[in-house]
Amino acid sequence: MKILVVDDREDNLYFLQALLGGSGYAVHCCLNGEEALSYLEYENVDLIISDILMPVIDGFQLCRKIKADERTAIIPLIFYTATYTGPQDEELAMKVGASRFIVKPCEPSVLLREVETAYAEACQRKASAVVPIKTSEEEVFKLYSERLVRKLEQKMLELEKEVTAREETEKILASSEKRYRQLYNSIRDAILVTDTSRQITGWNPAFEAMFGYATGEVLGRTTRIIYDSDEDFEQMGEVLAGLSDTQSSLQRRNFKRQDGSVFIGETSVFCLHSDEDVLLGYICLIRDLTERINAENQNKALEEQLNHSRKMESLGLLAGGIAHDFNNLLSVILGYSEIMISRNHSESKGHDFANEIYQAGLRARGLTRQLLAFSRKQVLEMRHVDVNSVVEAFKSLLARMIGEDIKLEVKLSEKPLPVIADTGQLEQVLMNLAVNAREAMPQGGVLSIEISQIDFDAVCARQVSDLAAGSYVLLAVRDNGTGIDKQTLTHIFEPFFTTKGRENGTGLGLATSYGIVKQHGGSIWAYSDVGVGTIFHVYLPLSNEIDVPVAEASAELPPAFAATVMVVEDDKAV
Repeated sequence: MKILVVDDREDNLYFLQALLGGSGYAVHCCLNGEEALSYLEYENVDLIISDILMPVIDGFQLCRKIKADERTAIIPLIFYTATYTGPQDEELAMKVGASRFIVKPCEPSVLLREVETAYAEACQRKASAVVPIKTSEEEVFKLYSERLVRKLEQKMLELEKEVTAREETEKILASSEKRYRQLYNSIRDAILVTDTSRQITGWNPAFEAMFGYATGEVLGRTTRIIYDSDEDFEQMGEVLAGLSDTQSSLQRRNFKRQDGSVFIGETSVFCLHSDEDVLLGYICLIRDLTERINAENQNKALEEQLNHSRKMESLGLLAGGIAHDFNNLLSVILGYSEIMISRNHSESKGHDFANEIYQAGLRARGLTRQLLAFSRKQVLEMRHVDVNSVVEAFKSLLARMIGEDIKLEVKLSEKPLPVIADTGQLEQVLMNLAVNAREAMPQGGVLSIEISQIDFDAVCARQVSDLAAGSYVLLAVRDNGTGIDKQTLTHIFEPFFTTKGRENGTGLGLATSYGIVKQHGGSIWAYSDVGVGTIFHVYLPLSNEIDVPVAEASAELPPAFAATVMVVEDDKAV
C-alpha cells in the first residue's frame, strides 16, 4: 500500500515516514496541500494522511479538491491534526469527505489500526460500488467559514494572551536588566570584558575611575594598556590559556593607570560563553589593593612599635634594678672614700688614692642616674613650664656646645605651649639630641629645633605608639648629617648601644632621653636615612593650667645642731 503524508512540519513527516515505512508501507511526503495536489496529478496512492493547518492550501481545502476529482475521490483521507481538535472540527472534516479524524499525539498502534481500517473500508466501498453521499457545497462552505472564524477568534485570543505574556516578560526582563545594570555600575571593583583575542569590549564605571580612562577610550584596544609590563601581560595570557570553562583564576598583578602610575591589583578571571557553550571571551574583575597593602604595612609598623615599646620596657626594668643595687654599692664606696680623704693628709699618697676612688665613684653615680632616667625611676621636680621658654633659655648653651661650624636654627611657637615637666630633664633631652647631631655632622651643617602644637584624634594617635588622643607639644630636632641606616635605627634607644665605640661614648644618651620623655607621659621617635639626615620627634602632653612659680630654696646652710639619726637599710655595708 502506498500512502501520501501531507504536513508542513518536518519532524511530523519524519515520524510518520519512520512509523509507516517500518510497517511495510510505501510512503511519500509533501509539505503542503498544493504540493500534494501536484503529486496526485501524476501518481496514484492508496491512502492520504494530512494535517489541517498548513500554508498555501489547508487540509480542509485539500480534502474538498481531492473528493471533487472523480479520479481521486475514492482515496480514503485521514486527518491527523493538533490544531483543529474540537467536535465541530471533526464534524466539518467528515462533511468534506474525511474517513478518519485523529488528534495528535496518538499512540502508534492506534494510528496504524485506523490506517488499516480506513483502507479496508475504502476497498469494500470500491468493490460494492457504493457512492458516498456528498454534502452540498453551501453547507460545507458555511461550516468551513464558521470554523475559520472560530479558529481566527481563538488564534486572536491566544495571540492577545501571548502578547500580554510577552509584555509581562519584557517588563520582568527590563526590571532584571535595570537591577543588573545598577549592580554592574555600583560595584567598586573594576569589571573588564574582552573577546578571545583580549580586545576590550565592555567595562563598568569603576574601571574608568580606577584606571582614569574616559568613556570609549578603551573600546577595541588590547588589555596590554592596563598592565605595567609585558611580563604581567604575557603571564596573564598564560593563565587565560590554561583556564577551563568552569574555573576562575585569582592573580596579583602590577597594573598601570592612564597617567602612568602603577598599583598592585588582585584580578579574578572567568570564561564568557554563549548559549551554545561557545567561548566568547573573558570577564575580568580587578580590585585595587593599595589601601589594603597600606593598612597591612601600617599594622606591621604598629606591631613593630608595640614590640619595640615592650622591649624598651623590659630593658627599663632591668636597668632600674641594676641601678638600684649599684647605687647601694656606690654609697659604700663614696662614703668610705670620703672618710679616707678626711683622715689623710692632703699631700699623702693615701689621700690621692682615696680621691681617685671618690672621683670614679662620682662618675659611676652619674651612669646610674642615667640608668634611672631610662628606667623612669628618677625623682623629678615637675612644674608647669612653657617649652618655648625652656628652649629659648637653653639656646645659647646649645650653640656653644655644638661648635661654630654648625648653624643652630630655632623656630618657636607663636603662642605659649605649657607642659608639666622637669626643666632640667628637658634640657638634658635637648643636650643629648644636640650631641648626637654634632657627631653626625663632623664637617658642619645645620641643626634646627622647631616647636609646634599637634592634635591627635583616635585615628592619628594610633600612628604613634603609646599616645592617646589629645593635644601635644611637638619638639622636632633635625640635622642634615650622615643619617642612620634602618637596622641601626631600631636599636638607638637601647641602653649601652653605640656606634662610636666604647672609648667615645657610653651608649646612654638616647636611652636616657627615651626614659625622660616616657616619664613625662610622652613619646620620642626617630626618622632617618643614610645621607639624608635625622629628625627626632618628641611629643609631650599639652597642659592648659597656668604656671605656678616655685620658691627657690635658700642657699644658706641650716644651723648645726646635735641629733640622733636612725638609719634603716637592708645592706649592712651602706
